[in-house]
Amino acid sequence: MIRFHGLRQAGVFIWTLIYVINQHIHVSAPTLRRFELDITSTFLNPDCQNSSYPVLLVNNQFPAPTLRVVKGDDVEVIIHNSATTLNVSTSVHFHGIRQYGTVESDGVPEVTQAAIPPGETFIHRFRVVDQSGTYFYHAHVSFQDDTVQGALIVYDDEKSFPNDSHEENHQTLHDGPYQYDGERILQLSEWWHQEFLDREAYYMGKDFIFDKGANSILINGRTVHHDNYNSSLDISTRGDCPGYSVLDVQPNKTYRIRVIGSQSFRTLGLAIGQHKMTIIESDGQLTKPYEVDWLEIGPGQRFSVLIHTGDMKKDTDNLFPISTSYRWRHRSPGGHSENGFAYLRYSAIDQPELQTVFKPVLPERTGIEIAQEHEYPSYTLVNELPAFPRKNLPDWFWRDIAPMNDYNEVELKLLNALPDRVIKLRSTSVKLENNETRYLMNGRMPVVREQHILADLMQGRMSVSMAHLDEDGYAPDRHTFPIKKGEVVDIVLQNTQSGRNCLIHPWHTHGHSHYMIASGLGEYIHTTHGDIRNYPTPILRDVSMVYPSEPDESGGCGWSKIRIYADNPGLWALHCHITSHMVQGKMAVIEESPELINSHKLYKYDTEWAIHPSN
Repeated sequence: MIRFHGLRQAGVFIWTLIYVINQHIHVSAPTLRRFELDITSTFLNPDCQNSSYPVLLVNNQFPAPTLRVVKGDDVEVIIHNSATTLNVSTSVHFHGIRQYGTVESDGVPEVTQAAIPPGETFIHRFRVVDQSGTYFYHAHVSFQDDTVQGALIVYDDEKSFPNDSHEENHQTLHDGPYQYDGERILQLSEWWHQEFLDREAYYMGKDFIFDKGANSILINGRTVHHDNYNSSLDISTRGDCPGYSVLDVQPNKTYRIRVIGSQSFRTLGLAIGQHKMTIIESDGQLTKPYEVDWLEIGPGQRFSVLIHTGDMKKDTDNLFPISTSYRWRHRSPGGHSENGFAYLRYSAIDQPELQTVFKPVLPERTGIEIAQEHEYPSYTLVNELPAFPRKNLPDWFWRDIAPMNDYNEVELKLLNALPDRVIKLRSTSVKLENNETRYLMNGRMPVVREQHILADLMQGRMSVSMAHLDEDGYAPDRHTFPIKKGEVVDIVLQNTQSGRNCLIHPWHTHGHSHYMIASGLGEYIHTTHGDIRNYPTPILRDVSMVYPSEPDESGGCGWSKIRIYADNPGLWALHCHITSHMVQGKMAVIEESPELINSHKLYKYDTEWAIHPSN
């Protein structure tokens, strides 16, 4: 990390000079890939509704620019906060990147850094260590991740890196045993007809009642809100209406679709009309092939699927609807979302790429009629939409999926070991005396910190002793859950009844990927459930679901147990990836051997400006 104070050009120049010198000294140094991201404020109307709202964008793009790197690369990302109009601080997290030796680049305010004030710059530098696959980056302040979000793709080697002409030249792409003719990104997000600062005030204030959900589901940053399904509105002539997103593909080919769950609230179903999908990757891990008709995608999760295209048909538009469905909340799971649609289009190689389609996916009905549709649609659709199961299925396919390669000796030892430490995190939503709502972690109020923990620890203002921990493993003096490097740590994520319902919660681990090793109903009791292992072939993930069950007498309504190996000294957030839950306090900090952070640093910061790889 480097922070600048109005010296953008000077800092970048000095670092460039240092890096060039260093390259002459270390000939075998990893490739450096540098990206410059400028966060600005503007107005956006991605769903063709009648109003635009102030947002933050990266390089004036939504979704933000895709970053492509190779495993083993050094990555430098220069973040400029130019959002002076909205006057908000920000930060960026590289979701799923473990940040070995670079905890200072994890991007979590109050934990690893201070948020970047308007007019200032922050440089992230990290190495992609033993990771490849589909990731993304997003803001980690308030609800800024609605629009500050972009894909981060890590290729296994330079040969896997696609170029601009590989499809024209019929070059096959590879990842592990999988071959395909091209790849596409499908990024899910949500859009509220409300300013994100007003949403923050609602969730954190006294008027909060419940999560209302977004007005629109966006695919690659766009859709058409259902109020505008009536073609008499002729939205195609409106300059502010982007229409539906299109994934252009060629007939009789195999494509890798990288699906990114960058939505911040709902768990969604996703399907492509008349196309089955074969899952080959989840959260950066290659899997054995697993064929599905639809995907379940929680906030923060990613998948890669292979699809096989057929023949182009004459006298048709060769458009296939991409559809979404709400899972686990509110509307019937069998029905489609009101407006979360896009299109897959078959096109010849000499056809121009199609950016936008205005053809309606659903028939012309009023927004009110569609909003009231809670069952699987029985009316005739303009396009044949794929069906979704009526019933929500706990654990979906997670007990059946398996990693691409068999476990090696180290992995088997980790999976079969007894844990050195078990941490149970029981999060409960409560209404406080002042009528505000917060999530309590193991009964404790969220902590507001004046200084980020990493600075306090590194500057000696905090003890790193584990001698005085609470019974649940909590360090009350620094508000963390300490663990030691080299430990096998099991973390139990306990769901509790919130209001009238028990909800689904996607939990994300920073600094480590984890194995889901067990889950169950009701309340986790270690003496009863400690030996349960009901995931026979777990894969490494960084987001896992806690599925809801009927509450028991204690209010517990479902739990998941994840396992990490502590191999990355630092301070690592662990939180629900529903943004509104996280800002209300559904978050903990895992403190791993902070006394070893300096000795494990990948880069040394010699001065305010200089940064170079350590020897």
